[in-house]
Amino acid sequence: MTRGSKADEIMTLLFMLLGIAAVICYFTVSDKSVFLYCGGAAIVLRLIQYVLRFIH
Repeated sequence: MTRGSKADEIMTLLFMLLGIAAVICYFTVSDKSVFLYCGGAAIVLRLIQYVLRFIH
């Protein structure tokens, strides 16, 4: 995957949405596991994106 490709932009958008969702969950939901799942999913998605950039 090259930087600026459509797949790269979609993964970046998903990362930002998950990050925003994690921040919202941190301040609104009393159960912090929802925050951890959203934040963890965002980090895993970003790591996958970096690996795909490195491979291509």
